[in-house]
Order: sequence, then C-alpha cells, then structure tokens
Amino acid sequence: MGVIKFRLPSSDPAQRLPDYRKAYITGLDRTPGRVGVELRNGLMTCVRDTTESGRLFVPWPIDGQGMPIVGTATLAERPAPYVLAVELARGKLNDVRNQLADWTQMGLRSTPDLEQALDQAQQGFIRAVTSADQADVCLAAAQSSLAAASHAGDLLIEAYTAQVFQSRLATTSKLPTQLGCVLDYDPQKVPAALEWPRAFNACQLGVSWRQMAPTEGQYRWDHVDAQLAWCRRHRLAIEAGPLIEFRKGALPDWLWLWEGDFETINGLVADFVRQAVLRYRGKVPLWQVVHRVASGEVLGLTEEEQVRIAARAVQIARQSDPAAQLTIGVDRPWAEWMGSSHFQLGPLHLCDYLLRAELGISGVAIEIAPGYSAPSSHLRDLFEFSKLLDLYSLLNVPLHLRMVVPSADGADPLAEPDVRIESSQWPEAPDESMQAAWGARWIALAVAKPFVHTVSWLQSSDAVPHLYPHGGLVRPDQTAKPLVSWLQALRAETLV
Repeated sequence: MGVIKFRLPSSDPAQRLPDYRKAYITGLDRTPGRVGVELRNGLMTCVRDTTESGRLFVPWPIDGQGMPIVGTATLAERPAPYVLAVELARGKLNDVRNQLADWTQMGLRSTPDLEQALDQAQQGFIRAVTSADQADVCLAAAQSSLAAASHAGDLLIEAYTAQVFQSRLATTSKLPTQLGCVLDYDPQKVPAALEWPRAFNACQLGVSWRQMAPTEGQYRWDHVDAQLAWCRRHRLAIEAGPLIEFRKGALPDWLWLWEGDFETINGLVADFVRQAVLRYRGKVPLWQVVHRVASGEVLGLTEEEQVRIAARAVQIARQSDPAAQLTIGVDRPWAEWMGSSHFQLGPLHLCDYLLRAELGISGVAIEIAPGYSAPSSHLRDLFEFSKLLDLYSLLNVPLHLRMVVPSADGADPLAEPDVRIESSQWPEAPDESMQAAWGARWIALAVAKPFVHTVSWLQSSDAVPHLYPHGGLVRPDQTAKPLVSWLQALRAETLV
C-alpha cells in the first residue's frame, strides 16, 4: 500500500472538501488508479495499492481559469507531507516549459508575451518554495505562479495553433478537416439561422437505438432516411452514430427487461447494428458504432461484458459493410472517474485493446464536454486539451472530436434532467460570449492538429431535446448564437 500526503491551505473553506475528494493519481501509463482520499487536520492523505511515484491531479482555483483540474509533477512517497499549492505550481510550470522546449525543437517560434508569462511563473514559484515556513506568503506566491503558468500555457497553444495553420496552409489553399454538427432530429426543423452548409462541410446523423427501436424488434428509419437525403442534397460529408451508446437515456426502455442478461443483450445489439448498417450500406461511409464503453455501470453489465458487446458490434458492422469506416467513441477521455471506480481499463487502454484486436476499427471518436456533471469531464484549460489530443494520437488512428460547451447557466427544460452545468468550475457564469470564445479557441486547435479528421459540435439547437444544457448553437427561439458566425468564417477561409 502506498501513501502520499499533502498539506492543504489553512484558509480553505469547508465547501472545498468535496473537490479534494475528486483527486486521482496517474502512473507512467498516464491512467488514473484507484485511490482513497482522507481529509483530516489540514492534510490530504492519498492511499493506493502501489508504492510507485505518480502525479496527483485535483480541482484547484486559478485566477482567470475557474476551477480546472491541475496536476503536480511526478512525486515519490516520503514521510513528510508535500505542500499541495507548491507542487501544483511546480507541475504546471514544468509541463508548459517542457512543451515549449519540445515544440521549439520542431520549429515553433516563441513570443515576448509567452516568455514574460513564463518568467512571472518562475519567479512566483521561487517565492513559494523559499517561503514554505510562511503559509500565507507561500500560498499567494504559488497561486501567482499557477495563474502565470496557465496564462503562458494559453499563449503557447495560441502560438502553436497560428503557426501550424500558417505552415499547413502554405502548401494547400484549404485544409481537409471535416467540420460538422450532430443532426438527431427531423431535418425540416433545422433552423434557417444555422445556415448549415455555410458553417459546416459535414454532418453526423443521430442513429439512436432508443429512437430507432421504440418497440423490440420493430425499427423506424424514416427520420434517418430524411436526414440522409437532406445531407446528400446539401453535399455534406456524412457519418452516422453512435449506434450503441452505453448510457441509460440512449437505450430503449424495453431493453431494461433484460438487465443483467449478457447473452440476450449481446444478441439484441448485434441485430440492431446489422439492420442499421445493412440498410445504409454504401450510403453512410463512416459509422460510429459504440460510445461510452466501460466508463460506468449500465444494464447490470460488467466491464468485460461491455467490452465484449462493443467488439461484437464492430464485427457485425464490418461484416455488414466491408467498405465503411468504423470508429469507437469514448467519453470523459481524461478518465478522472477511474480514481473511484472498480472499472479499471480506462478509455485510452480500451481503444488500444480494441484496435489491437484487429476488428477493422479505423478511428476513435472523443467526446469533449467540460464543465458539466456526468457523463461529462471536469473543466480543463486549453493547454491540457492539447496534451490530451497528443496523447490519443499515439493510437495512430484518425481522431474524431465531438464538442459542446454551455452558453448559459441555470435550468434547461429540454436537457437530460440528471445533467447539470457545474458553474463553480467556470471562471464566470457561462454565457454566449464565453461559448463563442471557448469554442473558437478549442475548435481552432483541434483543426490545426493534422491527426484530427473530424470536429463536430454535439448539439445544433436548444429547441429540441438534448443531453447537455444550453449546449446548442441555436437558441430556443431559432436564432443563432455568436459561435455560428465564427464557424462560418472558419469554414469559408480555411476548410474545403
């Protein structure tokens, strides 16, 4: 059993304690392991099964960034507790400086603002380390270092994005990245304000098992037929799915009669996948077959059973249309949930496992939905998003991103009732300006990465039922939000 202790700020209010319980530790494979967190007498004690060194990640307030998850540098066990604020500042500064060094060797040009922010972060870190015996001074210096390092990380990513765009567009007039949105309702109801072909060159058809099979054994294809015809009429690149989503709200109500019956559920999944792919064989070139596999309990299925169902679904899809490209999808890609779950495969290792099984998988779809409650991820900054994409690029297959972020706070009557906006994670209450700013920066970075083949917005409209509150591009009154005009400009200036 391994134990690592951290000294917490004495000024922390009691409401911060639940945030500390979200802490997790990663090892060399960057996968969170199961960890127990004990909070007592100003100390956070992390207990785990291994004694190896690791990195602690925990929600932490940073000026201008809200309450993102931040990581320490790699730490070894020792009798004395670490000062948590100092170690988080060390970890962030170390990450940004290492990334800058790596990209500089590849030809990236730094900027004066970036160098100044890094210098401020380093000076703040030095003050924090040298004033460890003065708790208030140490904390203030560590917070200053964290804020400067986070700002430096943003500046680094902005420089990287601009220079990669410049380099890639120097050899071609437009980039081949597909920019799309999920269409999971009647295309006749697509808001005119969205001006889909101006904003997007692609469309993802929502082929939900729940919608397609409201009754066992009977399928309704009319909506998908209409969506497909609409996309072809507008000359959009087409993909469809996910066919099977391991989430209660995406599964047919009648399926729960078979809860815990692996063999029956496996057979029903295989039948639906076969029927869907055969019906649209040669018409849908790219299928997302499964999503949210082994990321939580559903239908009384174990982690292994969910993986077996996913593998079988991919096999059926490949047999039904050998020419189609097939992807698998993961949610919560940072895998912070693994610190408190008995599911221990994790999204990255799941993808690697299924890819090595040679099932014919041609890509991985990643859901990016920060700042909501489950099934979304905790908030991260732009720098951590870049690191995540680079990590998943090691799978050596194209990445397909599904993104969403709120444009308002408060209740959303058409959203899933169990999903809420975690306002405390954001630097300020979410609004449409924040959605536009966040979307522009994160989408631009994703498009700049050459291994990202598709970027899709998860929800087109707030006027139809949806998963995440206030995440659409169009308001309930059918008028467009500010992000739409930016997407139209990106589409016209940069994409084929």
